[in-house]
Amino acid sequence: MDRIQDVIIPHLTIELRKEGIVGLPEYEQRLRNNAGTTVFENLLFEADIALMFSHHGFKVTIQESPDLQIELDGEVAYAEVTHFLEKRQDQIDEQAMRDSEDLVPIGFLPPTEGYEAWEQLANKARKKAHQYVDGAPNILVIATDSNSVNGDILPTAVQVYDGEANGDPCLQRLNAFMLVDQWYLWDKGLDVERNVYFCRTAHAKVSMSQKLINTLANIQRWSTPRNIAKI
Repeated sequence: MDRIQDVIIPHLTIELRKEGIVGLPEYEQRLRNNAGTTVFENLLFEADIALMFSHHGFKVTIQESPDLQIELDGEVAYAEVTHFLEKRQDQIDEQAMRDSEDLVPIGFLPPTEGYEAWEQLANKARKKAHQYVDGAPNILVIATDSNSVNGDILPTAVQVYDGEANGDPCLQRLNAFMLVDQWYLWDKGLDVERNVYFCRTAHAKVSMSQKLINTLANIQRWSTPRNIAKI
């Protein structure tokens, strides 16, 4: 606990301050109030995503809800950050791959969790709806440590969410999903190695400018280790 209070939190706030990120006194207090809890770990991911946006040209404010306000050339949007831990099925899949010389299916979550990964993403987005700001663009950013929750499933998750959002004004506050994976994969379509994925929703009430869309979509890599607790 002393290491968290005396080393990790000061180091993190220094890094955020260097980037010009706003809202740090309140954020640092939330870190100290939640040191040693799962809330603290979630707060670390908020900081990491704040750094990602800042590195790509956004002015960033860390706040309590939604987690981040981001601004690009005077256009303001909001980002809510969520995190998927490594799943038990990931460990089962890894063991199956070690035990077999053939290709084995991976990422099938219903036997252990009851829902497919893309259903879990769509469900998470729905549960976060009360935190999306009305009258402004909103983004749900998913940081994932699970091989089952990855960029390949993101379009399906958004399609499922869109089916629910059609006719629901609250769900229509969400403009896009972003997913930040721990692993880099080769994107054949873009001919790049990437670990950040962006996918727009179909029924957002408030539109984003093309410049904002392009800037978000062009974030393809984010290499800063998210587990800041290992500092």
